[in-house]
Amino acid sequence: MHGNTKLIIAHRGVSDLARENTLEAFQKAIDLRADMIEFDVRRTQDRRYVIHHDPHIAGKPLSEMTLREVREIARSLDYHVPELEEVLALTRGKIGLDIELKEEGYEREIVRLAGRSLAEGDFIVSSFHAGCLARVKQCRAGVRTGLIFKDAGALTTAILEGDTDWLLPARNLAEGKLLESMSRSGKKIAVWTVNETKQMRRLLEDDRIEGIITDRTDAALAVRAGREAPNG
Repeated sequence: MHGNTKLIIAHRGVSDLARENTLEAFQKAIDLRADMIEFDVRRTQDRRYVIHHDPHIAGKPLSEMTLREVREIARSLDYHVPELEEVLALTRGKIGLDIELKEEGYEREIVRLAGRSLAEGDFIVSSFHAGCLARVKQCRAGVRTGLIFKDAGALTTAILEGDTDWLLPARNLAEGKLLESMSRSGKKIAVWTVNETKQMRRLLEDDRIEGIITDRTDAALAVRAGREAPNG
């Protein structure tokens, strides 16, 4: 998926040029030659796996709606909510994936779907829920997992010494003793959500950081290449 180059991970696709978490945003990430796409998975009432960040759409819980109902609302708002299978078909062999599970309880099915389409080296499964990641490993030990966190308290000894492969801290946590602790664990580190070019440069030049997750994919790619970022 990459060599020694720091990873540029498109946050919900290229969300500054297309609506986040849509096939259009994901295609733009492919076109720009980002290394990975980060996106959010939720489950509908009829057990379909959709790409959507918020738990609600137009004020209604996705978990209490069928796929058809979700898509009818999205269509009225002039966008399409893709299923996970659509994303896998679009991206297979073209770009790496960071599949964020927003909820617990359907890890096995996500691992099955992703593993059926992708090689283990082409994706990671991430979540704020440590238990979710443990169940992913129980389903298939070779699948790489990443803990997302925005509170330093989430970085427990069990996490640092456990089998989670990636640590995904909020940008304000990627410094000082906490970053040193993460680095000593031997796990890969990717920082979110990094949109300021000065911070992009600092993190991409830090040997402890594997990559950054950003809403400004084109800017991050320019910074990595040593060029001036568009729009500053």
